Amino acid sequence: MADSSKMVRARAGGEPEPPRFEGGGLRIGSRTVPLYSGAMHYWRLAPAAWRPGLQSLKQMGLQIVETYVPWAVHETEPGKFDFGSEDPRKDLGRFLREAAEEGLWVFLRPGPHINAEMTLFGIPEWIIYDKDCQARSPRSGAVILPFPPKMFPVPSYASRKFLGLTKAWFAAVGDVVREHMYPHGRVILTQVDNEAAYYFRNATYDQDYHEDAAALWQRWLSERYEDVGLLATAHRQAYERWADAAPPSRFDARSPAELVRHLDWAEFREELIARSLENMQESLGAAGMGTVPAVHNIPLGDGGVPLSVARIEESLEVVGFDYYHAARDHHTIKRRTLYLAGTSRLPYAPEMGVGTPPWFTPLHHSDSLYCAMAALAFGLRGFNLYMAVDRDRWCGAPIDSLGRSRKDSAVWTQLIQALQRVDFHRLSRRAPVALVFPRDYARLSRVTNLFGVLSPANLEAVGATPVSGCREDTAGLSSAVQVDWWRVLAGVAAELSKANVPYVYVDSEADAERFEGFAAVVCPSFDFTSDRYWQRIESVAEGGTRVILGPQIPTLSGLMEPDIRRLPEGAVVHNLLDTKVREELVRGLADELSLRSGFTTDAPGVEVTVHEGSIGPTVLFVLNPSRTGVRATLRMPKPSALVDALSGERLESCAEPVVALEPQSVRMLILENQSSESAHEDRPSRPSARRGETT
Repeated sequence: MADSSKMVRARAGGEPEPPRFEGGGLRIGSRTVPLYSGAMHYWRLAPAAWRPGLQSLKQMGLQIVETYVPWAVHETEPGKFDFGSEDPRKDLGRFLREAAEEGLWVFLRPGPHINAEMTLFGIPEWIIYDKDCQARSPRSGAVILPFPPKMFPVPSYASRKFLGLTKAWFAAVGDVVREHMYPHGRVILTQVDNEAAYYFRNATYDQDYHEDAAALWQRWLSERYEDVGLLATAHRQAYERWADAAPPSRFDARSPAELVRHLDWAEFREELIARSLENMQESLGAAGMGTVPAVHNIPLGDGGVPLSVARIEESLEVVGFDYYHAARDHHTIKRRTLYLAGTSRLPYAPEMGVGTPPWFTPLHHSDSLYCAMAALAFGLRGFNLYMAVDRDRWCGAPIDSLGRSRKDSAVWTQLIQALQRVDFHRLSRRAPVALVFPRDYARLSRVTNLFGVLSPANLEAVGATPVSGCREDTAGLSSAVQVDWWRVLAGVAAELSKANVPYVYVDSEADAERFEGFAAVVCPSFDFTSDRYWQRIESVAEGGTRVILGPQIPTLSGLMEPDIRRLPEGAVVHNLLDTKVREELVRGLADELSLRSGFTTDAPGVEVTVHEGSIGPTVLFVLNPSRTGVRATLRMPKPSALVDALSGERLESCAEPVVALEPQSVRMLILENQSSESAHEDRPSRPSARRGETT
């Protein structure tokens, strides 16, 4: 949990504690509310449709309604705001009152960036075209986003003027929302900004070269190196003042020593976003909206986005991922969720896509359902259905724009009710193995990307990997580290899946507690490694965990100076680039440490995940990502009857039940002898979603 002192807590004596994340839900007063919500955009609907829409959300089993608050809609001209005085669709206060009257909690997302398929992403036009607010290219030009329905220059996350205008915007929202904040009202969650990834123009040398960004870069370097002489030595540049340290505008490194400046720039770009979000969070607090937890969402392509979940969670409570995937994206859904399960405080989807905007390839209802259930299978604990209620520039929501439930809403209702029936937010998926996501090498991938504005994040979002566009020369290293680290992780993950060993990904810069309790931790290691990464490896090994490094022991520090690392006691090194080595390693670990799951299937390609409560296995997910239907025989440690959470079909008690699976489908099966464990607010603590320690 983030340090509560970083949040503005304007609490009078005797008032309830502010909401806080607890396990997989949000603790509000004496109860824990599961994080299942639905998006409804009040300003896009007739006010007469608000209450029917809210009532339909409740009928689906949702306890929380989510809405953006669009800046451009409410600030009609500089300094002039309309919150319903002229246009009743903009009456945010009325919408919040109606949500409260219907007994719904509210998740509020006031931007400043909201996207929401709005022109200019919901930011007022006069701000978008203010040069002092615009991000800058290396040649000082405006950075243009070619995004429908209209291209526009994107704001700078470093611009002091933009951040100041954002603070004024939040103050205006606060004047309306303050009385609706918990404990006086029903707003119990906020979001700071939206998809903060440089507005999808996030290639390393694309932006931001705004003068305020350059000043922050030099300040960050001074904090990092403290002495300009040390910086000059590290960057192999003739700096005499901090102001001499201009950021690199293209990749030109030809040796390990020349990489340092570029890796610093890649890390700074992560830090720039984190500090900007901190600034916005402080502005939310000043506006009276800092009394509840705040989250942030990362878009598709997270593996290549210049953002650090661990760094952002130093300021905000939870960082989640957006999910807009077809069933064919099974492996991507799995990998992204396993990263959240291992790295974030709470595996959460602030946007779980239901439908699509009209300018993207449509997602069928079955795709949205598969994506949601597969993410739940691999450890997701909460989600916001985006969109739950239809509106302009969207199609496929389960509730229409008049507030009427559509046919497809029935299965979402069944899923939500089933999750609540088994208290899914309190369950855990054991994972005895952690694969470390090495941020040192991910930054190298970003700086060596060859495709300009087609950044690693954008390539991954359309089905490639974060290393697909990287050059494969070595820059003097022993191998193409910028692609080989991904090959190591993907190869070990494939072997673990084949051996039926559950695992998660943990970011190398995550808090120390995220590395605790595993039986084995696999750490990609190449020629160089930062002190921070190596110290984390040493601390994990000292804790008694089996640490596997590979393919080599680093011989260079993060500053690319000779520094042969001493292998920690208990750690071993393997050539993890070798397929046969990986296969033998995983098989040996699985046997020696008894890592295999007790729930398996005989059907190739079909996966089974197990979610446990305090009295043992409670829910099984059986996933068939193939385009062919199958009948899979489950093998379980002991006979148990299974009940399909959606269809109600009952499989009689036996040790090897046969489960019929449609093509590209997921079945959620409740172990009947555990299903009595439901619906109580205060229970003994349960195993966590990663390793089984209690929360």
